Amino acid sequence: MPVPPSTPAPTGADEENPHTMPAVPRPVPALALLAAAGLALTGCTSTAEGADSATADGLTVCTNSPYPPFELERDGRIVGFDMDLADEIAADLGVGKTVVQANFETLESGAALDTAQCDVAIAGITVTDERASVMDFSEPYFNDELALLTARDSGVDGFAGLGGAAVGVQQGTSGEDHATDQGWEVQQYEDVELMFQALETEGVDAVVGNVSALGERAAASSDLELVETLDNGEELAVAVRKGNTELLAQVNTTLERIQGDGTLERMRADWMGL
Repeated sequence: MPVPPSTPAPTGADEENPHTMPAVPRPVPALALLAAAGLALTGCTSTAEGADSATADGLTVCTNSPYPPFELERDGRIVGFDMDLADEIAADLGVGKTVVQANFETLESGAALDTAQCDVAIAGITVTDERASVMDFSEPYFNDELALLTARDSGVDGFAGLGGAAVGVQQGTSGEDHATDQGWEVQQYEDVELMFQALETEGVDAVVGNVSALGERAAASSDLELVETLDNGEELAVAVRKGNTELLAQVNTTLERIQGDGTLERMRADWMGL
């Protein structure tokens, strides 16, 4: 979600995390969704005292909306890719799901989990060493690669062809960082919608951002084309309170199941057009 690597995201945007691994471009539709570890089905936790035991009240999920396509409000409900994932976890636990809106700072700091506001935090949270020191993460459920989106008649067929092109980026994102590092002609926008509008009105030749958002836009417009992705290691995962090993095992078991039975692939297609 969009926030500079060293700055907390007060609005739930969190796309930025520092990584040292080299970026490796590859053609669309390559998208890495990493396998979850197979773990034994066990009980879960959601108590302020930190006991690792299931609750009859159901699974409480902290998120920060809107951040489409992961979480957004529709007809008075919070829906999205992350909420479908939460439904799968709750179903495997045999309980219902309750969604709690939380300030993103309380999510990435682990405070929402430590104070038992929720059992899990699912909010497009990118795994970083700093965050992993205050909460435990599941196996990654999505690799939110960088992507290149252009008009179908732009003539731009990949990152290598951006020399001299006007490239739109959202401020404070990994897309901006990468475009700046490459020395491209960068035009910054405060939010992703303004960036898309610039592309559609030919204000820029292409835009660079996370594949989750760009893929959704490409799927919604026959005039746009997602031409290439770039793996920069932005892995999203479910967070639980530090030391809550039993709930973490449950989450990982669900992730393993939904990848194996095709549910994760269907969710990706439904919410991101990928």
